[in-house]
Amino acid sequence: MAKLSLRISRYIKETYIAWLFIFLFFILIYIFLTINKFDTQQIKSNEKVIFYADNITPAHKTLIDKFNKTYEGQIKVVPIDLPFTKFTTNERKELLARSLRSKSDKIDLFSIDIIWGYRFAKWAENLDKYIEKDLLDKIISPTKMTCIYKDSLIAVPFVVDVGTLYYREDALKKLPNSDRIIEEINNSITWDRLLELQRKLKIEDRFYLFPADDYEGLVCTYYELILNQNRDFFNNSEIDFTRIEAKKALQLLYDLIYKYKSTTQKVTSFTEQPANEYFVKNDGLFLRSWPTFIKEYESNNNVSNLDEFFKKAPLPKFEETKPASVLGGWNLMIAKSSRNKKETAIFLKYLISEDSQRYLFEQNGSLPVHKDVYENIHLTKNSEELEYYQKAFEYSVHRPMLTDYTRISDIISFYVHEALNNKIGIEEALYLATKKIKSNEVLFK
Repeated sequence: MAKLSLRISRYIKETYIAWLFIFLFFILIYIFLTINKFDTQQIKSNEKVIFYADNITPAHKTLIDKFNKTYEGQIKVVPIDLPFTKFTTNERKELLARSLRSKSDKIDLFSIDIIWGYRFAKWAENLDKYIEKDLLDKIISPTKMTCIYKDSLIAVPFVVDVGTLYYREDALKKLPNSDRIIEEINNSITWDRLLELQRKLKIEDRFYLFPADDYEGLVCTYYELILNQNRDFFNNSEIDFTRIEAKKALQLLYDLIYKYKSTTQKVTSFTEQPANEYFVKNDGLFLRSWPTFIKEYESNNNVSNLDEFFKKAPLPKFEETKPASVLGGWNLMIAKSSRNKKETAIFLKYLISEDSQRYLFEQNGSLPVHKDVYENIHLTKNSEELEYYQKAFEYSVHRPMLTDYTRISDIISFYVHEALNNKIGIEEALYLATKKIKSNEVLFK
């Protein structure tokens, strides 16, 4: 019987690996076709070509076109679009890792989730000789620490995110004592008070939406609930998700789906984009998302002025605690395999310049990393929004900076997702996750 179980386990693992290679093969074809959509035949013989992989929005394209015009005949940037609408954070991670592992010269500059630094360090160029100290001093502090590995600068912050609560102000204003309720929300409402509000409104399935698919976004939501209770949870020598804070956090996520029916059971299949879509199209009241939510939704759905209805607030908290919002965002890395590192560094510095950062915020809603954008806030459209996020950084928390973070994250997202799908109990899920983490096992999904 044990041999049969071993053969089945081996078969599942081999099947997973086979399908993974097929998936990555087609993704590499996608990259090739994306590159060739641009007229590389017009590249002049003395031009240095830079391939830049990212979620290429119209704002990115505008900046790239402006750079190419400025450096015409010297440097040409060719974008490789990895849109969030097609690739989850986890899929993007595996795609980039596969491409860089092959030492492809078709990626010079690429963006990574701020927590992936240690995973991608072996494929990243040391930037100490390219990025001057004066420029680094102009970068805000929240994500700068994620760019250092073994005392070397392996990345540079590009844009930053922070977990954000959105709510329908127009719907709340119809309630008695709406001003008091909105003030409470804007000062981080407690979970008990939020659920009390749900009971009064008698709203189910669309009261509080959050992405809960098996991916990094679920981990962010889960960690926010843990770190809201104990900022030092990950500062111990070993990770243990059987502790009370981890159980309480997962129990709340589970109860939001099944006990309180605050959200639809469909959230267990939602990443950010579907969660945002469901929230808007089903008249949701509260949503856990990121600062780019409104701009992305407007761009993808050809609508405008959503900010008239959807307002921002700190995430809910447990009683007598300080709210916690996970820091997200993207850092830029130069590939070790790049043949044009000097020219790539010129483009990188252009992307993190004050003007570029201000433009990306105004067009995409992505939070700038350049200090001067905040200090010269009067030059920025939507300056009130930028001021809000400046204050929101006070509540920000980091995911644990660990060499094997992505392995641990894969394990946590899998078992938390299993519990939220009612496939396994909460205590068992956290016990198995902790056991697998401590055994240094890699989870094959």
